[in-house]
Amino acid sequence: MIVEDDRSSRMALVALLRLSGIHAVQASTVAEAMQLLSPAPLCLILDLMLPDGNGSTILEHIRQSNLPIRVAITTGAANWRNMLDAPRLSPDAVFQKPVDFEELSSWLRQCVT
Repeated sequence: MIVEDDRSSRMALVALLRLSGIHAVQASTVAEAMQLLSPAPLCLILDLMLPDGNGSTILEHIRQSNLPIRVAITTGAANWRNMLDAPRLSPDAVFQKPVDFEELSSWLRQCVT
């Protein structure tokens, strides 16, 4: 799943996944993403700054519900750790924007195997 409000960034990620043979569900808001968590995707690429709230809400739900989803945060914020409400919300990976697609692809291959 890709949760990203910037359409061009989201479509670039979708294209990257498609090239790797991976189908991605997309959301651009916290509300959309929360509705798409069932069935649980293997991986989630998550932007923190979304139009209807902080992506950490999604991460918190995943951790509290013990969903088996690996989460990678994509962010342009240098202070992304301050945007997470608690240490237990640690993501599985963090990619600074602009995202290095080779690094993200490597993480995704590990995620889906």
